[in-house]
Formats: sequence, structure tokens, C-alpha cells
Amino acid sequence: MARSKQIVEVDVAGGALTVARWRGEGPPLLLVHGISGSHHSWSRVVARPELATFDLIAPDLRGRGASAELPGPYGLMRHVEDLCRVIDALGLRRVTMAGHSMGAYIGVHFATGASRARLDRLVLVDGGVALPLPAGVQPDALLEKILGPAIARLSREFASREEYLDFWRAHPAFQDEGAWNADVEAYVDYDLGGVAPHLHSRVREAAVREDGRGPMAPEMVSLIDRIDLPTLLVTAERGLLNQAEPLMRVSAVKAKLTLNPHLQWRELADTNHYSITLGAGAAPLAQCIAAFLGGRLG
Repeated sequence: MARSKQIVEVDVAGGALTVARWRGEGPPLLLVHGISGSHHSWSRVVARPELATFDLIAPDLRGRGASAELPGPYGLMRHVEDLCRVIDALGLRRVTMAGHSMGAYIGVHFATGASRARLDRLVLVDGGVALPLPAGVQPDALLEKILGPAIARLSREFASREEYLDFWRAHPAFQDEGAWNADVEAYVDYDLGGVAPHLHSRVREAAVREDGRGPMAPEMVSLIDRIDLPTLLVTAERGLLNQAEPLMRVSAVKAKLTLNPHLQWRELADTNHYSITLGAGAAPLAQCIAAFLGGRLG
């Protein structure tokens, strides 16, 4: 049976942050989406029976979804600040945080700053290991190369909902059989704003570009080494564009495992950066999270 979703607004600097919540009697799990996503990024994971007892909380980050009108400045630490407000406003003392993509890098900052006291455990989903900026390459150029269509849509208009759906249907990440599903379509619909024939993504391009510099910052390279609480890194086998090379390179992940005894790792077969939450990866991801939080992941 589908869980009932409640939408709440939390006061943050500049206005209100929209937060989805699926109440449960179990421990709170804060779900933080990626750089151009929304709380709908987690809809398929939330529906899994493995997480049925958890109190699940998923905000639309500043500059995205129903929080799109919140002003800048943006940046990973601004999101940390907003998430602390969410935790406090909901009357929670400590949470486990699961962050996907950019949300994982927010999680790394959260676990290594003053906000560390609010965390019990941390789950990093296909993110958190630094993406060093190659010499001579500008951050915006690398961001466009990594994100591809996800960032290209932010400067476009679409004449109809169907045109926007077709744009996403052509994305390389959704070409595998069964990759396009009702949860992906709901994710895309939620992202669409404006009035036809001038429809557009609700994601603020300025937010994406400013936040996108965070994973490339020099200090991010060693920040994950400083995490001192139980942390699970779950990675996709393939990349953002369904390419063979994953976003989190195996060699880089293995290097981090040798440096931090608090870090565990699971790679999910037959997944890419999108399907790890919105497709075939949702079930094994939920299983990994539940086992990790229950102390059963060895």
C-alpha cells in the first residue's frame, strides 16, 4: 500500500523550503536529492517495503522544485544550513542522512562540520568522492560535460508537456528496457513549470552552476577521509549518460576505503546514476539502507 505523503514548509533564510514527509514510527531518514532533482528523485525508494517503518523526510533543495523561488546565494554549505533548519523545525534531534549525487557531497559537509551532532549515520548514493577539476578546465565546462542533457534543459523552453517528456525519454540514462516508468514520469512532470508554449524546468540554472562547483573544490578531495561516523557508499555501475565509466570511479572509491575505516561500499549492478534511485536500483538501494541502519550490513 502506498504511503501517505505530507507536504510541509520550513522557514529558512529568504523564505520557505518545501519538504515532503512520509511519517513512520521508526527512526528518521533524511533523503537529499541531486543537483537538478527534487524530492521526487526518491519516490521509488520511499515506496519500498524495506523502509516502510522509517520516518522519511525529503526536501526540495533551494532553487529546485517547489523551493525554486528561494533566493541565493546557493552552495553546499547553504544547503547544510537549510537542512539543519528542517531537522530542528520537525523536532528531530538526530537523523540518518542519505544523499544522492550532489546530496552526497552535502552529506560529506554535514558529517564533518558543526552539524555532525545531528547525524547518526550517513549514506552516500553515487556521490561524495571528489570530482577534481582537470588542469585548464573551467568548472562550468566540466559541469556541462558531466551533466549533459540535465543542464542543457535549464536554458530551453518547451512548447508542451509532451515535448518535455520526449526530451527526457531520449536521455541516455532511460534507454534500457523498463527504465522509463511512472516514477520517472512523475519526476519529470514535477520539474515542469511555466505556461505552454513557454514551459521550462523549475530548476534554477544559477543554483546548479553555483552548487556544481562544490564537488570540484580542492578541499573536497580529503573531506570524506574525516568522516568519523558509520558511512555507507552505494555506487552505480554506470554513469550519468549510461556510459560504462561510472561517476564514482572504482579506483577512487577503493582508495577512500583504505583511508577511512568508517566507510563501507556497495556497488549496484545494472544501474546508472539515475536508475539507482528512480529505476532498477531502488529495491537493492532500499535493502542496503535498511540493512545498514539495522546493523546487518557486514
